[in-house]
Amino acid sequence: MFDLRIFSVFIIMAIAGAGVIWKFAATPNARSPDETWYFGPANARWVITEYADLECPYCRAYTPQLKHWVSGQENVKLAWHHFPLDIHGVAAQSEARLVQCAGYLGGAAVFWQAIELVLLRTRGDGQGLAEELEVPGVSTEALSSCARASMDIRGVVEGQIAVAKSRGIGATPTIEVTDSLTGHSMRLEGPVDSAALLSVIDALAAQAPLRKD
Repeated sequence: MFDLRIFSVFIIMAIAGAGVIWKFAATPNARSPDETWYFGPANARWVITEYADLECPYCRAYTPQLKHWVSGQENVKLAWHHFPLDIHGVAAQSEARLVQCAGYLGGAAVFWQAIELVLLRTRGDGQGLAEELEVPGVSTEALSSCARASMDIRGVVEGQIAVAKSRGIGATPTIEVTDSLTGHSMRLEGPVDSAALLSVIDALAAQAPLRKD
């Protein structure tokens, strides 16, 4: 005899199971909301961190130049540190969450592509994007939903802002060069040309202890 109650239980279990499967499939594999997505060789010794604001006109002009220089180096990689300035209001923070979500959903290449697209399309100085950001490789709906609703992503951006302020950084772009071999670093404010970057790398290299064979 057909038991409607048992059938209903199976339907509920099937729906719940489908929900679990969808949630698992929609969650990016091997990625964390606070992951740093590097541009350049993964095992590079020298790490250049750019403390930057996507609404900053100086960052807009400088970041492509910095990326171009890093792309020509064999032992240097670039990290982006979110530092949306208070003067640029909610637009800068919203864009920071967008690009962080792009990395979470699509990985390093998508993260850096999102930065490039925001810098290219923003009206700058706190005016924000004129239209919804579309990044190849990720769903526009998923990207917008993540940036709007993810408390983890919001926490990452707010955490990076707090770190920058605690370290006395007050302007964008600010550049920090770190020797991953020793942990020593040097900081420079404003757009830094290639000669200055190489000088800093040489100075940090001189601080490293000599290796004994």
